[in-house]
Amino acid sequence: MCGEDADFDVADLRKHARYEGGYFDQHATIRAFWQVLADLEPKEKKAFLKFVTSCSKPPVGGFQHLTPPLTIRFVTEEVSAEENQSVHIRQVFGSMFGIGKDKTRLPTSSTCFNLLKLPAYKKKSTLKEKLRYAINSGTGFELS
Repeated sequence: MCGEDADFDVADLRKHARYEGGYFDQHATIRAFWQVLADLEPKEKKAFLKFVTSCSKPPVGGFQHLTPPLTIRFVTEEVSAEENQSVHIRQVFGSMFGIGKDKTRLPTSSTCFNLLKLPAYKKKSTLKEKLRYAINSGTGFELS
């Protein structure tokens, strides 16, 4: 079912990734995310794939064959429904300009959709810490 038993090409995954909610390829958090992912040990890269796709191996033939493609969605801190839209807009713009504080929320995923829900972390070190905690926690749906 799963693909190749090898370290995967982060550049290939990035090439085929999509973004939602205010993220784009050159967003500061996204650039830091790809750097952090590239620097992970092969064991943690496999844990990341399992966390996001439910399979620790890349697809045979590369990430162009990952269906649906990896999608990274901007997520905000938990707020009430009435505040959601305005808070989301402020947080998206703030994250683009490095304004605000680091989030306490962990990254989460929806494996059926190959969806990574990634808060906008201000510091690369915080992103690395939170991502490593999430992918190595050994939990499944209860982490969301």
